[in-house]
Amino acid sequence: MPNYFPPIRDLARYEIWCNRQALRAAEKLAPAQLFDPFPFGLRTIHATLFHTIEVLQTWSGCIAPIIHKPEMVPYNPELSLSDLAKWNEQLSQAFLTNIEASHAENLLDQDRRIHQLFHLVTHGTHHRTQFITMLRLLGIDPPFEAGDFGGWSNL
Repeated sequence: MPNYFPPIRDLARYEIWCNRQALRAAEKLAPAQLFDPFPFGLRTIHATLFHTIEVLQTWSGCIAPIIHKPEMVPYNPELSLSDLAKWNEQLSQAFLTNIEASHAENLLDQDRRIHQLFHLVTHGTHHRTQFITMLRLLGIDPPFEAGDFGGWSNL
């Protein structure tokens, strides 16, 4: 049977890379730009980034060997980008650890774990596309193209 785990792990790494790039791009914005209202999605860059990271927390627990789905965290507009980046780093490490552990225990394909992993990536891509659109509407070139896993995996 083929070993599909390496590209699955790479897909998770891509998700983490994209979130980091989005947060780094947001750090270059003027503080007011983080809260400029847009007529779509979660309305602001800050809320969009917060939601993408918050969902990583919620659903990555469903990938672990012992499934745990924590409660959704209410949006906090006061959370700094620095704290959001720290939260993202903690969650990213847990995400990879959960994937590795479930794979090691032959559980990744059971109880919808792999579905949750794919959901995280497609969900993240959806909201990062909104983030990129917001940047473009502000006249700012995005740091990457949304959904370019193929290009990223050739780096």
